[in-house]
Order: sequence, then C-alpha cells, then structure tokens
Amino acid sequence: MSALRFVSPERHWRAALLVVPSVWFGWAAYRFLGTVAGWVVGAGLVSLAIPTMRTSLTVTGDELTDHRAWRTVRVAWPQIAGFRVARPGGLWDGFCVVADRRDGTQVDLLSTRVYSRSPSAHHLDELH
Repeated sequence: MSALRFVSPERHWRAALLVVPSVWFGWAAYRFLGTVAGWVVGAGLVSLAIPTMRTSLTVTGDELTDHRAWRTVRVAWPQIAGFRVARPGGLWDGFCVVADRRDGTQVDLLSTRVYSRSPSAHHLDELH
C-alpha cells in the first residue's frame, strides 16, 4: 500500500496568521533595539510558518504518522481501536481526529485540527 497524506484545510491560513505577530514584534524590536534586531525577530517569527505548512497525517500499511510542527507521533495500526472527531486535550482549540488505543488511551492527531467557526464551519464537516 502506498502512503496516503492528509492535511488540515486550515493550515494555510494558520501559517498566514503568523505574519501579523511577526510584523508587530519585528517593528517593536526595530524601534527599541535597532534595524538588525527588527529583521532578526521578524524573520525568525515568519520562519515559524514553514513547520506549520509541513504538518500532515501520513497513513501507511503499518502505521499512522502525525507530522506536527515540532515533532512526529507514530501509532501502529494494531494499537488502534477506533477513531472519532473530538476536541484535543491540553491547550489546543478546535477539533481533530482522535485515535483511540486498545489500552484505553488516546492520541490526538493534531495535524488534522480544524475550527468550528473560523474561517469556515464546513471544515469541521470535511474532518468528519
């Protein structure tokens, strides 16, 4: 079986929204610390959009691989009891696909995360 790749329909606008704080913090650093600091801070924060755009869920015959912005989570198929769409645990907002494990624990597949209101409610339907 070849690998299937799924991406959140909202990852593009999430990456684009990183530009706003990048400009603001870059401008603040420029005003208080100088030109070089402004460019370094602005460029550093804009570079956070790159890992955001790489997020995806890869499905192979052996496992699910959740490529998040900062880490990768793997779950083998024999460990999975089922799937559901639910709110992820922790500080995360929105909804994502949750893999329920046979041992009673769950794995939030955060690369599939969408929101119910913004930018569009139909993304939740796409997730289901």
